[in-house]
Amino acid sequence: MLEPITGAEFETVGAGTDLTVVDFWADWCGPCKMQTPALEALDEDYDGKIKFASLDVDQNKELAEKLQIMSIPALVIFKHGKPAEKVVGFHPQAALKKYLDQKLTEVTAD
Repeated sequence: MLEPITGAEFETVGAGTDLTVVDFWADWCGPCKMQTPALEALDEDYDGKIKFASLDVDQNKELAEKLQIMSIPALVIFKHGKPAEKVVGFHPQAALKKYLDQKLTEVTAD
């Protein structure tokens, strides 16, 4: 299960890790429900390499607005504790793995 966070915890979500993925979702969102199993599997695959967390946009509307989350599911990728990229929409596990492998390569090259 992905670590659920709130707006208060969001400010420090990427601290102490090179790469963090935060999933923005809502309970009523069908594609979000399809995305969750892929993210949970990736969380296991990247244990210790990438931190994963989830944030419910309905319970954290101000933060979603601040980060301009207009569509969900959306992933915000943090590099060294700072939001760096946003990935919007449903993506299959294999596509996300390829993308995250590239991000890990970039982070280690920094």
